[in-house]
Amino acid sequence: DAVITDPPYGVDYDPHRSQASGFGGKRRELDRVRGDKQPFNPAPLLALDVPTVLWGGNNYASRLPDSGGWMFWDKREAGTLGKGFIGSDGELAWTNLSKQIRVFSHMWFGAFRASDRDTFVHPTQKPSALMRWCIEQAKRPEIILDPYMGSGTTGVAAMEMGRKFIGIEIEPKYFDIACERIENAQRQ
Repeated sequence: DAVITDPPYGVDYDPHRSQASGFGGKRRELDRVRGDKQPFNPAPLLALDVPTVLWGGNNYASRLPDSGGWMFWDKREAGTLGKGFIGSDGELAWTNLSKQIRVFSHMWFGAFRASDRDTFVHPTQKPSALMRWCIEQAKRPEIILDPYMGSGTTGVAAMEMGRKFIGIEIEPKYFDIACERIENAQRQ
């Protein structure tokens, strides 16, 4: 009923360049996202012709149809906390959901996180609150597809909302992490 995903953007993101120390001063060793050296082609997902949310759409906007329905995740909740922080103030998602820009404010940078503090295991991981919001914006679909599920946050959000989920992940390490996280959410 909907595609909600955070695909590789084709920007060759290196988490070792931007990840600072984790909680307690311990650096988290995260792998590069497989496929992120290649330009992302959204055409197969768009051909499904269902409500779609593609995070990082600004990185491959030239390959997407025009849309007024972008989403913006404000990682700093419009605050100045972390001024000078190396990471981004927010992230953009392309959607085919509406003609209005939607904003979700949720603190998430460095050691400052409003949620999911102890489950940070993927270099481009999103908070489950953000993915629940995406599902709500997509008119609460019954079945959600995430063909780049990473550590499974979209699946966790789907389970928390009582939805069905189909997830695909090429990296075995992250697939196993995703399955465990989704199963734990399903049990709860």
